[in-house]
Amino acid sequence: MARTTGSKLLSTFLGTILLLTGLFGFAAASPGPSATIHRAATDQLTVTVGSALSFTLSTSQVTPGDTVQLTVVQTDDVAHTFTLLNTSGSVFDPNTNTTAQIMTYLVTHPPLVNITIASGQHEATATFVAPKFGEYEYVCLSDDHFAGGMYGFLGSGEAGSGGGVNTDPGAPVFIIGGTIVGLVVITIVLAFVVGRREGAKHEMPPERLGYAEPKPGERESKKLP
Repeated sequence: MARTTGSKLLSTFLGTILLLTGLFGFAAASPGPSATIHRAATDQLTVTVGSALSFTLSTSQVTPGDTVQLTVVQTDDVAHTFTLLNTSGSVFDPNTNTTAQIMTYLVTHPPLVNITIASGQHEATATFVAPKFGEYEYVCLSDDHFAGGMYGFLGSGEAGSGGGVNTDPGAPVFIIGGTIVGLVVITIVLAFVVGRREGAKHEMPPERLGYAEPKPGERESKKLP
């Protein structure tokens, strides 16, 4: 009887886990109630450069799928490039990488945009389609500008933070995951407690095992002095 009860508890436990796992996957994959279908639009992005070896962006974020009209504005008489990499998370660091390494990488990974503004040129323009969600590094390939710190990150679907790619699934996923873990722990504890009670309930009496249950007085007399 105890084995039958244990089997039922195990089956219930496994069924609960499968059900919760299915609900978790559905909740994580389903869009929120406020999710809407995005219609492609046109974004404006202005990048200002000069002799300070830095980029100044009018916005750090574009929308995936939108057409981006890029304008690079020159504030001094220094040639620059605005080269936007096409893979999120491929980060080049001026402390460990060189401009030559970036250019080698670009041979097999063409940039989303590579616009040059020459010395004495006031502005240059280009158009590109905003990539999928993530952060994308942009660099200047002129002379030693990258080594001097002329680089940054443009966010697509998120604000460019300047380091790493945001893959956080969000608080709802962690809440659901934590709930599942809590329910699993509760199920295990209940299965253990109920199993012990059922085992005690159906335990064979001592007289069925061939000896009589000792009387209270006999228990006391058998104690050591």
